[in-house]
Amino acid sequence: MKAQDLVKELKKYATRPRAKANAWFFKTGSGQYGEGDKFIGVTVPNIRVVARQFLDLSFVEISKLISSPIHEIRLAAILILVEKNKQSIKNKDIKLRKQILIFYLKNRKQINNWDLVDLSVGYILGQAILDKLTSKQILYKYAKSNNLWERRMSIVATWVFIRDGRLDDCFKLSKILLNDKEDLMHKAVGWMLRES
Repeated sequence: MKAQDLVKELKKYATRPRAKANAWFFKTGSGQYGEGDKFIGVTVPNIRVVARQFLDLSFVEISKLISSPIHEIRLAAILILVEKNKQSIKNKDIKLRKQILIFYLKNRKQINNWDLVDLSVGYILGQAILDKLTSKQILYKYAKSNNLWERRMSIVATWVFIRDGRLDDCFKLSKILLNDKEDLMHKAVGWMLRES
């Protein structure tokens, strides 16, 4: 299995109208939060269908996907990581979980839109913190980042804590992010507080 095979399969579902709609929806215009992001026009359900066919891709091949300038290809890579992580939890494969976490954090600059963050950070980083594979201090570091997506990661990762009945970090991070200038952060914080 190769990254190029996944891309070929993904393109079977691509449509121009969807690409145009996605580019507008994800604010890819000049000065907008998704500036420069490219779309081929594939829906999330179809991306999930394709991603499930490529769960055996190596980290080398996933690296090629997550580095793509095309949004849907990056999302497919991220969904593969999420599924691999779920399987490694089920199989109690701590070594693989740590590899996934390291890879995810190393490539976080490619996780650069709200859907990419929201569909992955709780399952990978949040769950790793909950299971004591890494320290929650990373969330406090990201909450103070200049990077919008790292800040969003910091609060959305707490979703798994909230689900587990642990609310303290959500409240503490919300205070740090209270005066954030980005509307996307207000939405993320509000979402987590509603979940609490």
